Amino acid sequence: ARFGFDGWSLRLGLNITTRPLQARIIGARGYIFSEDMAFVSVLTRDPHVETAVRRPLEKRHVVALSGGWDRLLHSIRERPVTCVVLDEAHLPPLGRPTGALAELRARFPSVPVVWLARPITDPRDLLGLGRAGVDRLLLVPVDDVERDIGSSVGRALGRGTEALVTREVSPYLPARSLAAVRLALDGVHTRPSADDFARRMGLSRPHLSVCLRAAGLPSAGHLLVWARLLHAGRWLADPGRSAESVSRQLDYSSGAAFRRALTAYLGATPTQVARGGGLTFVLERFLRRCGLGRDDRDGRSAA
Repeated sequence: ARFGFDGWSLRLGLNITTRPLQARIIGARGYIFSEDMAFVSVLTRDPHVETAVRRPLEKRHVVALSGGWDRLLHSIRERPVTCVVLDEAHLPPLGRPTGALAELRARFPSVPVVWLARPITDPRDLLGLGRAGVDRLLLVPVDDVERDIGSSVGRALGRGTEALVTREVSPYLPARSLAAVRLALDGVHTRPSADDFARRMGLSRPHLSVCLRAAGLPSAGHLLVWARLLHAGRWLADPGRSAESVSRQLDYSSGAAFRRALTAYLGATPTQVARGGGLTFVLERFLRRCGLGRDDRDGRSAA
């Protein structure tokens, strides 16, 4: 697989496509991410489908093309994949098409799925897909895929970590602070520094931290750590992941460093986070530390 960027190429395990002017930040595991974060992994070997999916998505997202089922599962486990697009014509022989989705859902229930169904699909399979939990269903021909894939991925991402956390905290935050939370979550895989984060908000780091604290949030640097831990909570609840794989997804220097962050901010181990509800466990502690959701904020630091 090749990755081309501004005239040079790297050999990677997946075929990555991005728009050079919008993909300038090197993130976890050497991938380059756009500022509008989504890492979309696509399973297809059909060049027409590949083009129809890639062309509209690469304007805003990183697109990783997986040529096989095992490689797709590996990329979800080891990379910060935020959405999966499945071309049913290239799924493994796991019974009816719902068998593949059932395996994906069992191992990685947090990952939104967009399914590209062929015109010859048995209607009974389409009903089964809905029961199995597919997020968006698109019917090929290919011309319709290119027209609709962007909006379908966008809707599927509506059940992602960024969207879920934003909806939970939005009643308690002013617009600027809410935008900061969304940006911290959306760019977690790019590992921005606190200064970079503040610049994207159009402020200096000290000024941003003052604004965040006034809304009950942690300072800029600590908010970035919380954003990583909120993603970690969602992923730790997936049976197909481990603490080590999540630490790699979030680009921690080691599994031990990841566990130290969990202990320092949550007072918990990866196992306790997973058994406690994953994202719910982390989000409850984030809200409690910030004093959000209560009229009598006690002013405690969220650091």
